[in-house]
Amino acid sequence: MTRQLPQATPEQRHRTMFIIWFALIMGVVTFGVVVVGILGKDEAPGDDLPLLTYVGLGATAVMLVLRTFVPDLVGRNMFNQAMERIKTENIQDEDEVLASYDQIFMTRLIVGLALLEGAAMLNLVAYMTESQVLSLVAVGILLLVMIASVPTKSKLEAWIRNQMENYNLENQN
Repeated sequence: MTRQLPQATPEQRHRTMFIIWFALIMGVVTFGVVVVGILGKDEAPGDDLPLLTYVGLGATAVMLVLRTFVPDLVGRNMFNQAMERIKTENIQDEDEVLASYDQIFMTRLIVGLALLEGAAMLNLVAYMTESQVLSLVAVGILLLVMIASVPTKSKLEAWIRNQMENYNLENQN
């Protein structure tokens, strides 16, 4: 006897996305408060070459660029796989189809935020070790981009619509 878990509603899936988005941002903010508030007191920038700061700034630039296309590549791949599975298994349940789209959107969200979070944490470590304010500027920029990535229902619907249009264009026979 197998028991399946009840399927999450669209509202529950959206709430989960929002919680993940908020948690990733709060991880950076919390570590930033610790670094700046507790560890950063009475520290003056050293005279040495701030190598870790430069590495952090480079990582910031790279991750901001990667953030523009890596989540979309992952999402497009997953979407095409989901569409093929829907076709081959002849899935007619609209809730199941929408749940798979929501899952793909959430994966895109997590990948994009993880790229930015990693660069932000690196810059906080750079600030902690070298006390260069430029590292905090990079963290601020990364946080703003993370905040702008809030998973709204309209973004989700627009993404699904866009993926469906692209899929239909690619598979016209």
